[in-house]
Amino acid sequence: MPIPSFDQYGLLPDGVHSCTLEEVEAVLGWSSKRRLLTHQLRDFISAELSPTFLPLPPLVLGGSYVTAEDNPADINLVLELQHLSYHEKVQGLVLCQRVPAIFQRYRIEMTPTLQRSGNDIVTYYQHLNPRKAFAKNLFHGHKKGLLRMH
Repeated sequence: MPIPSFDQYGLLPDGVHSCTLEEVEAVLGWSSKRRLLTHQLRDFISAELSPTFLPLPPLVLGGSYVTAEDNPADINLVLELQHLSYHEKVQGLVLCQRVPAIFQRYRIEMTPTLQRSGNDIVTYYQHLNPRKAFAKNLFHGHKKGLLRMH
């Protein structure tokens, strides 16, 4: 299923939409800043994830990168570890100890998740920031869409 179009507020429709890295590149790479971030995402996957995980764990992309904003500052990324082996979960948590260095090098704000619950980080990222909701004349509980790369 292709990445859905942005709504009139520049947001993806509510939900977590499946996609590939190629679709992310094609749909979200319309500005030089976005192309740079997408290139950094590809580098992060190649250098940090591919050597450790086979196949790659699902990655959920959020923040302003998955909105119609022309110049997002970074990429919010959730590293979904809940369905991996114990060894891979440990490797994922070891990787997460390098979050500041990963952010500095790739502009990726990475957060791991080990379980699915009503209060997990993916659900948190679906909620629009109250200030941004107010600026768009939306209620503070408005939910936006995210992308899950497989």
